[in-house]
Amino acid sequence: MNETFINTIIKILFINFFILIVNFKIMNNKITKKRILSILFSSLCITVVHMTITKYYDNMFIIIMMYSMQILALQIIEKSNTAVLITNLISNAIVYIVFGISMILEFPFIIIFNINSSTTNFFIIFAIETILLLKIFKIKRFKKGFIFLQNNYNNEYFDVIMINISAVIILCYYMFGNYYGNLTKQLSICFIVLGIIMFIMIQKTLNLYYKQKLLIKTLKENEATIKNKEDEINKLSKEKYKISKLNHEFYNRQKALELKVQEFVNNTKLEIGQDLSVTKQIEKLSKEYSNKLTEIKGPDKLPSTDIEEIDDMFKYMQSECSKNGIIFNLQVTDNIHYMINNIIEQDKLVTLIGDHIRDAIIAVSNSENKFKSIIAILGKKDNCYEFCVYDTGIEFEIDTLLKLGIEPATTHKDTGGTGIGFMTTFETMKETKASLIISENKPSDEDYTKSIAIRFDNKNEYRICSYRANQIKEKDTNNRIIIENKNIAK
Repeated sequence: MNETFINTIIKILFINFFILIVNFKIMNNKITKKRILSILFSSLCITVVHMTITKYYDNMFIIIMMYSMQILALQIIEKSNTAVLITNLISNAIVYIVFGISMILEFPFIIIFNINSSTTNFFIIFAIETILLLKIFKIKRFKKGFIFLQNNYNNEYFDVIMINISAVIILCYYMFGNYYGNLTKQLSICFIVLGIIMFIMIQKTLNLYYKQKLLIKTLKENEATIKNKEDEINKLSKEKYKISKLNHEFYNRQKALELKVQEFVNNTKLEIGQDLSVTKQIEKLSKEYSNKLTEIKGPDKLPSTDIEEIDDMFKYMQSECSKNGIIFNLQVTDNIHYMINNIIEQDKLVTLIGDHIRDAIIAVSNSENKFKSIIAILGKKDNCYEFCVYDTGIEFEIDTLLKLGIEPATTHKDTGGTGIGFMTTFETMKETKASLIISENKPSDEDYTKSIAIRFDNKNEYRICSYRANQIKEKDTNNRIIIENKNIAK
């Protein structure tokens, strides 16, 4: 058995193996051990047939035969690939182009190591080709294969398919018909031109696909927006009708009460009991009107994080605030999917949200402040993701601030507070290297009392920015807290 015969077997076997593998990569199909064995067996069969008929038929027939056997093998291994004719053409072209590049890259090895064995040359070539193919399918755009072939857009890419057919036929002819040694000048020119054309066309095709995909996405978003606007208009129309009806129901009662108030103003002889009666009637009517108006309008629609479990937690906390007469607002910024995929686990974030909004509800419910409000902010601030809660509730006791994260500590023990929430928060902070930042304002009926932020800044600090910084510093004997004066802190 001469060396040329062995080299031909090696070449045909490896090329067919690579072609079948690339087919799977193009369609983003998982390559299992079972499939690798099937591909290897198919490559052996194609090689045996090729070596058997090569003496009796010309190159063109052998090319068609090999292509047909590759398709048959792919259909047996992966029955669901409906675009097998196209994917196999592209796979052939890619493998032959990379084969040619590998031969060029192999020249330095021949010169440096003075390699005279053509069999050794082939093994080096196919080792380089393996590395190159792995690198190609690690490129971001190709990681999931050729997406334009995985959708029903094939008719739009007829020109690309024809270029691939040309590349396969010409390159196959040269590879199998004319090349058994060093790369010839004719092959070099043909290979380089066709290789450049093919990769440019694949790149342009991918760009076209992504533009189409973006257009389809935009159209769907516009349709969804229009539908939401129509639903909102319908909702507002129904709401307007119900409010008009409510106003109509209360009109006569308001007029009657208005007359009574006028009589009260004009008649100075009304008794104290009547005075109280009028006041109670006004309060009752106002409360009844407000309650019915709230029933009609319902709670404000919260912005969505596009993550169901987080949205459900915010809705639940909104309902809890409503029960306690607290205004609840939510702000969502940036991509929360990135946050839970790269910074904090979803269940831990949901726990943080529930714990700190619950604490805020307890604080506000125990406050005498008439302005009862909570704002939750989730997203990016100053290039860091964070979750922050502002409330108008009572402030922390200094001892509680000092114990946070060391032991279960709470300012609201008598009203349901346990301090466990902050212990959990500090555990999560340690895992994610997040910082706790508590900011306190002077008590006021016009501003929020405090804010609590868990900032994912990789610093794992505990900071307090407060108007009573000096008092806190005096008691902080451990110096584990970074304490700043509210008046000078940035």
